[in-house]
Amino acid sequence: MKKALLVLSLVLGIFSSISAQTAANIDQILKFKNDNFDFGKISFGQPATYTIEFTNISKDTLALMNARPGCGCTTPNFKPNEKIAPGKMGQVQITFNGSAMGSFTRATALEFSNGLVKQTQFAGEGVAITNAPAAPIINSPNKQ
Repeated sequence: MKKALLVLSLVLGIFSSISAQTAANIDQILKFKNDNFDFGKISFGQPATYTIEFTNISKDTLALMNARPGCGCTTPNFKPNEKIAPGKMGQVQITFNGSAMGSFTRATALEFSNGLVKQTQFAGEGVAITNAPAAPIINSPNKQ
C-alpha cells in the first residue's frame, strides 16, 4: 500500500512538473501582442473586436489548434491548425458581443500544438448608448 502511494505521488509529481514547464515555456516560444487587452468604454449591446497577434520566436513550426472562449458572449475568428513557421506571425480576432453593462473581464484560451496553452483576457466597461436620437419636441398652443 505504501509503495502504491509512493508510485502514485511520483507519477503525479512528474505530470505536474511537465504541466508547469509547458505553461512557463510558452512565452519563450511565442511573443504575444494584445493578450491582455483593455477596450476602455464600449456602448452596451454593440459588438467590439480586437486582434491578438503572436510571433513564433522558436526554431520549430507550431500550429494554432483552437481558440476556446470562456463564455458565449465571445467569438474567436482564426484559422484552425494554422502553421506558424519560425519568425512568422499568426493572429486571432476576438469579438465581444457587448452584453455587459458596467465593468467586465472575459478570457479566451489559445491552444497550440505540443500542448501549449496561452490564457488571454480582455476587459472594459459597458456604458449606456448616449447618442440615441432626442425625443421629438411637441409644440402646444399657448393659452392666453
